[in-house]
Amino acid sequence: MSANWKCISFRATFTKILELIFCLMKKHLTMCKCVHVYINMIANTTLKQQHITEELAAALDSKFFKALSEPVRVQILKYLILNGRSDIAAIAKDFPQDRSMISRHLQLMSEAGILKSQKITRHMFYEIDGPFVLGTLEGIVEKTKKYLPACCPPGSS
Repeated sequence: MSANWKCISFRATFTKILELIFCLMKKHLTMCKCVHVYINMIANTTLKQQHITEELAAALDSKFFKALSEPVRVQILKYLILNGRSDIAAIAKDFPQDRSMISRHLQLMSEAGILKSQKITRHMFYEIDGPFVLGTLEGIVEKTKKYLPACCPPGSS
């Protein structure tokens, strides 16, 4: 566990203990009520953290990133950035892999939404789906901005 997470965990626990002490100091609340309030606070915090973790994990563990986790697919993406719309034959001639493997990589990238494909006669052409890629990356950045304060508050380092 990193020092940063230990610091956050300690701070959160210390804050909860202070809240419990404050609760106990109030004369009109009983001990049982204070413990119940404390347990509810911990449960709500845990559920919120679990929700944050699940949502960020889903964004980062998507088909999009799985498709980009293979170095050959990243090289194909670079090829399409430099050369634009291309068919399988043109793409495959610049790679050591068999044409059928390149075709499979292109298909996976299309299924992930990274590429658009169009069949013209017997040729399948591929190009980057810029709006989808940009929208996906912007969505991940927005989720990260939204949840970052909950897991890593400013000044917690």
